[in-house]
Amino acid sequence: MQKFLLFSSILLAPLAATPVLHAQETVSHLPLPYAQPLVIAQDAVKADPFFLTRAKNLARQAAERENGGLSQYRAETSMYGPAIDSPHVENEDGSVTFSFKGGAPGFVSPTLETVATVAPAGIVTIGYNGPIRPAAAQPSEPDPTPAAPASIPQVPSQIIDQIKDLVE
Repeated sequence: MQKFLLFSSILLAPLAATPVLHAQETVSHLPLPYAQPLVIAQDAVKADPFFLTRAKNLARQAAERENGGLSQYRAETSMYGPAIDSPHVENEDGSVTFSFKGGAPGFVSPTLETVATVAPAGIVTIGYNGPIRPAAAQPSEPDPTPAAPASIPQVPSQIIDQIKDLVE
């Protein structure tokens, strides 16, 4: 049971939405006290991931309604995948603004752009819905230097050793 608790806390740690970092906790109510990692360091997430997913779906559905339904319009694929990958900005008031493109079903090049803001209460406001604006379609200046690869958070070797012990 102790190994299960340790293993599940390690696997589920990235799903935690708290920005607080707890390195270890001593579990004393079990027969043998041991140190248990609670949360691995990660970037702070402002919006609740469940709200972000709901907001993404509400924004996409509002764009579908505005553009004639699914028989005439499809949003870009990022609006169907994980919410964290969707083009969004988290606002200070708790709302989330999505800016995405779309077009006729099966489109190769998008023809429409939608900017939708979803309030925490679930109210969707369409800020823009029309042809793709030139400023949004092309960046003002191309970046001559390639972007650095996203850094992968380093997991302490103690945790890796604990996982290896569990697998063996």
